[in-house]
Amino acid sequence: MKSLLSVALSSVVVAFVALLAGCSSSSAPTLSSIAVTPGTASVAAGLTQQFKAVATFSNNSTQDVTATATWSSSNTSVATVGTGGLAQGQTASNTAATISATVRGVSGSAALTVTAAILQSIAVTPANASVPVGTLTQLTATGTYSDNSTQNLTATATWMSSNTAVATISTSGLLTALSINPSAITVTATSGTISGSTGLTVAAATLTSITVSGAPTVTIANGTTHQFEALGFYNDGSQRYVTNQVTWASSNPAAATIGAGTGRAQGVGAGLSTTITATLGSVVGMATLDVTSATIQSIVVAPSSNTIAPLTTQTFTAIGTFSDTTTQNITQDVVWSSNNAVATVSNASGTIGVATGVAPGGATATISAQFGTVTGSAPLNVSSATLTSIAVTPASAGLAQGSLLPLQAVATFSDGTTQSVDTVAAWSTSAPSVATVNIIGEVTGVSNGPVTITCQLGTQSATASLTVEALTSIAISPGNASVAQDTSLNLTATGTLADSTTQKLTNSVQWTSSNSAIATMSNGSGSFGSAAGISPGSVTVTAVFSGQVAATSFTVTNATLSTISIKPTSATIGLGHNQQFQATGTFSDQTTQNLTQQVSWSSSDIEVAIINAVGAISTTGTGATSIGASLNGVSATPAVLTVQ
Repeated sequence: MKSLLSVALSSVVVAFVALLAGCSSSSAPTLSSIAVTPGTASVAAGLTQQFKAVATFSNNSTQDVTATATWSSSNTSVATVGTGGLAQGQTASNTAATISATVRGVSGSAALTVTAAILQSIAVTPANASVPVGTLTQLTATGTYSDNSTQNLTATATWMSSNTAVATISTSGLLTALSINPSAITVTATSGTISGSTGLTVAAATLTSITVSGAPTVTIANGTTHQFEALGFYNDGSQRYVTNQVTWASSNPAAATIGAGTGRAQGVGAGLSTTITATLGSVVGMATLDVTSATIQSIVVAPSSNTIAPLTTQTFTAIGTFSDTTTQNITQDVVWSSNNAVATVSNASGTIGVATGVAPGGATATISAQFGTVTGSAPLNVSSATLTSIAVTPASAGLAQGSLLPLQAVATFSDGTTQSVDTVAAWSTSAPSVATVNIIGEVTGVSNGPVTITCQLGTQSATASLTVEALTSIAISPGNASVAQDTSLNLTATGTLADSTTQKLTNSVQWTSSNSAIATMSNGSGSFGSAAGISPGSVTVTAVFSGQVAATSFTVTNATLSTISIKPTSATIGLGHNQQFQATGTFSDQTTQNLTQQVSWSSSDIEVAIINAVGAISTTGTGATSIGASLNGVSATPAVLTVQ
């Protein structure tokens, strides 16, 4: 009986082991074969041939094993092969060398014949190309031999540019276009004693399309205006505002007129529509403008209850509410006025709605905005404080020739308050041949050397000591960044100068993208360095300035926006005080991104507060309002703002 039981148990064990063995073999496919491509190849002595190895498994799956296979040559005097399958012809032979790739004991092979063919010529392509400034272009050198065979010599040739100030070229044939040059330069590839060359012109980027802001349709009330913007897209993957370069036109002047050189349209025909076009050369962009018959009901002026020092300014905004319950920014459409000499307010183009405190102060002016028969107003207090000092930052710095360095001027007053006075102070330079300065404190480097920039307001002044010097390198940050499609990310360009100090060059460099179908780079005022994700993929972003270039990889993902959160979720401020809101997006891949400057902001009650395009609040009265943010059809849970 015991013997029978032992036999039975042994049978169970044997069956279980067999079952395990069967499971193990079925879960791990085995390597069946390796294919090496190309199967046959010919190369001249001294040149190279890249082979590829692909493994096939028992379940018919395949895998590229080029990098992991063990490579060998049957005759190293004819040809050698290194890790990664790159073979090199050594000496000419009538017998081909067998190039093998082995993985786990399984091998595949190809035949490589090494010829004694003599290099006859080199062709460099693309030939006689014109490339946009700031872009990268890969050139190829192809050698033709005495036996009529050809070989890619790009990696082994010696490359040279005839004018490195116009374009430089790397050892791998990657050309960087640095500056516009109407005359062609010569790019040469040399192998041994044989050379080939091509002419190459660096030109300004070519406009490919125009987008008009607000397209497809903008709606305004009759009698009001709308400022259209034209955004041009170029073949270097960049975009820039061309509002003042295009020619604007209205297809139906009875509905709305538009300034041919400004893009500001005015509704003149209630209930009518027109097509607004922006034309530059042969490229046209367009949008529809609908003019409603809504009439003005009320005007809110912001900010309310604000105090400024004498000689300083405050910019006001006018928001109109119309009979169809819509609201519209009518700052440019109203007539501005001040009820006394404590403050003045401008109606001049470029400074509309800008109020200036007039000494001696210590009183309140009423700033009014009138549209038709409707008026809105806000008080502006001008203090009796006197100006005690001015500070300019940076007080000392370096800047590159041709670059822009913005200076900031902050005034301190006798009551301890401070205020920015960049736009009201007088700026001057000690050496215009070294650096110039404009009316808002932006300095442009002209030639190497020291210069003193002076800021003057009233009886007070301050200076900044600057040095214009050579630029040695540029870096882009963040490097190797990524964004979700339909969103954007601001990149920064930082230059290193000859004395090892650094300078922000974001607004000075030429930004480009290697593929505008994936991402575009902005060179427009106020948005320099903004990388916009168009569709999933990777591009190379470059920043070029003064003979220096930086490049980085930029990836656009296919993640979609899931939610938007606003911070703070609630806030309580005093009338006339400020509040900044921020918007953060969470995407389908769980990444987050700051969307503060991309979302559309809204305030549910403009008689409490209005909010601008970057999330900054201006109060208009007391009470509570809901602050909303939306982008690409996704809306945030509103934040609550209470103004006391």
